[in-house]
Amino acid sequence: MATKAYFTIKVAEEFRTDGYQEIIKELKTLPEVKNVEHVRGRYNLLVEVEAPIRVIMVAHKILPMKWVERLNILTVEPVQDDRPQRLQRETLQKLKVFWANRTAQTEFADAEVGLRRG
Repeated sequence: MATKAYFTIKVAEEFRTDGYQEIIKELKTLPEVKNVEHVRGRYNLLVEVEAPIRVIMVAHKILPMKWVERLNILTVEPVQDDRPQRLQRETLQKLKVFWANRTAQTEFADAEVGLRRG
């Protein structure tokens, strides 16, 4: 199961002049980074991360970048897919065969009971 986290990053003053485009491109090269947004406030970037490893390992990839002044991990939550799972065609076919066989066995058993009674 993957881990999802949100990082806030404060960019060093000398790197804040170009609209953060190069920094955002650099962050998006990391496979764990799902989304990057420029925000206003104490921090400059909000980064959504999803990793099959511990989130701190991703933070350790970002921290050494020359433009990072500060990195904060906001929240960490397990990734859960709440959508109903769709059955694959193969599974549906197996279920169809199973129920057809079960119905045939039930009909045969009912007929056999009927013959014994008759």
